[in-house]
Amino acid sequence: MPLYAREEAKALLGMALEHFCHLPLYTYYTNPHQLLPASSVVDLQRALDELSASKPIQYILGYTLFEGCTLHVREGVLIPRPETAEMVRRAKGLLSEGAADSVLDLCTGSGAMAISIAKAFPNVKVYGVDISEAALEVAHENSLLNNVEVCFYKADILQPPDLIQPPLRPHSFDLIISNPPYVRLSERAAMHPNVLLYEPHIALFVPDTEPLRFYHAITDWAIALLKDGGTLMAEINEWMDTAVADLLRSKGFSSIEVRRDINGKQRVVAACWDYSLSQAPKCSS
Repeated sequence: MPLYAREEAKALLGMALEHFCHLPLYTYYTNPHQLLPASSVVDLQRALDELSASKPIQYILGYTLFEGCTLHVREGVLIPRPETAEMVRRAKGLLSEGAADSVLDLCTGSGAMAISIAKAFPNVKVYGVDISEAALEVAHENSLLNNVEVCFYKADILQPPDLIQPPLRPHSFDLIISNPPYVRLSERAAMHPNVLLYEPHIALFVPDTEPLRFYHAITDWAIALLKDGGTLMAEINEWMDTAVADLLRSKGFSSIEVRRDINGKQRVVAACWDYSLSQAPKCSS
């Protein structure tokens, strides 16, 4: 079985030609005997060799496009997916132009979601949290690249939020979004080599014995930080949609909705924080 399907291989070749040789793919078909610039041949061959070794094209090029943003990506930082972009579009629909809302992105990675929101809504205060220093470095680079202001800082979301450390004021956020690790270790066998060999496992996998580990943590952060009536939105494993919805319901969230992605898989959960339904003690601001 070939590593890439025919159409995918053509698309990857086109991206490599345009990036390294500054030639659009149609040139290859309309003038296949055109000589490539000598200075580009070595880089192009290296890129093709890396593609043959399953290295993702985004890591080879050093960037990817996401929701109107150009983002640096490199090994050690998860590549943003189209499914995540779809979730961001839905999150943007909850924000108002000109409003002074506050948004928190948990497990921010490359900063893709936070930066896309900040770019679309300059008046919104956007924050991003991750445990990986490598990811936060890339996220900061991407905020500068896209000329937006996002406050990125290091924290382990598996630990309770530090409500003393700014900007984590209790009940101060209108929206919390997250694309946490959610792939069970037993699902690795079905994954493509370019993911398994190159992308950071810390951003992908959870133990089979604790598949909801990060959703327990995210809901605790949301309970502490969302305004009453604020929204929590997260990407989920398609096989855990009912379990995640039940968890949210048990913690006092309402208006829980699970939505399918572009491939028809249960991928995004959204819920409203309703203090009146919860048993949590309300923090004083």
